[in-house]
Amino acid sequence: MDKILIVDKDEKNLDLICKFLDADDSKIYTAMGGKTALAKIKMLNPDLILLNSDFNDMSGFDVCKITKSDAATKYCLILIMLEAETKDYVLRSLHSGADDYIPKNFDSTVLISKVKSLLRVKHLSDRISMQYNELKEKTQLLDFQLKTARKVQRSIIKDINSKIGELEIKSRYLPALEIGGDFFDAKMLDANRIGIVLGDVSGHGISAALLTSMLGMMFNTLVYQYDEPNRLLNAMNRQFCSIFEGSDNQMYACVFYAIVDIEEKTVLYSNAGQSFPIFIEPNKKSASELQLGGVPVGMLQDVVYSNNKISYENGDYLFFNTDGLSDFYYKDDNNEFTKRLKSILLTYTKYGDESLDDIIDIVLDQFYNYDESKKYESDDVSIIMCKL
Repeated sequence: MDKILIVDKDEKNLDLICKFLDADDSKIYTAMGGKTALAKIKMLNPDLILLNSDFNDMSGFDVCKITKSDAATKYCLILIMLEAETKDYVLRSLHSGADDYIPKNFDSTVLISKVKSLLRVKHLSDRISMQYNELKEKTQLLDFQLKTARKVQRSIIKDINSKIGELEIKSRYLPALEIGGDFFDAKMLDANRIGIVLGDVSGHGISAALLTSMLGMMFNTLVYQYDEPNRLLNAMNRQFCSIFEGSDNQMYACVFYAIVDIEEKTVLYSNAGQSFPIFIEPNKKSASELQLGGVPVGMLQDVVYSNNKISYENGDYLFFNTDGLSDFYYKDDNNEFTKRLKSILLTYTKYGDESLDDIIDIVLDQFYNYDESKKYESDDVSIIMCKL
């Protein structure tokens, strides 16, 4: 039921307006004088106020200003009844914040029309406000859930900061949303071999994060069962496809898996659609991609992956990244991205005295940190860098 407050200095006028507005769907209150009106406005918070422009104790325009400046009552709609329909009075009503005005010698039909019109506006405003508050509550709940999901995800997919003999490994993860679709890990397979995986699930948000966590746990389960990267990817693909068999799932994951043998000084690797890592040999002034193709995990059931192997010297480097790094500025020109990345990596690894964290920071400054406004519109970015 609408609450309408009628404020006038003349009791007869109050009675007359009350008769005009008498309706079953409104509760009508009255006040005589500006100060009394302010007290009742505070108490009632009415939907609509019909306010005389002139009182003995204070101006109706001042009552309007005070009401509109108070956070508790600023959404009360006010129709000022002008004692004189002069230009000055009309301007004063507008400057005071009134929602509409009407001359004091109004016709009852005009008054009822304006009241109904303003109440429709108030109903619409209240509905929008209610929907906004509901949306705000849902957004806060979603924000809480995303932060909780992020904690769970990060407990499964942890940053890498390892040093095994001469081998040093660092990672960096920058999700586009609170939670993301990238995953990575490094596992000691035995005294001499370290397995390094980097993956990127299609999509973003909660669904991608759930799939990311599933693949991370899948990797943890399978990694010690297979001595060769391609056999591990074959097993992950079979499990992924069997989980979603018969569903309309269109999700997949690009995965690169490498085994570094620190005794033989070799890197054995296989690829399921992931960006090619960069192999940097500072002594040879060379930076090359570990080019090996493969279908993303989960895209096709009967896929067989292959292996490739390289040898390295102490002081060489490996740089892995998901495609979010190139997509930020070079989505349509991956060749230019790779060219620039190789140049940067060669420049900052040639003396071997830059820390891995510093080199990663330099790469991010070149390709990611330049425009803060675009970060959350872009893909997740994951980086792993190894000093061999």
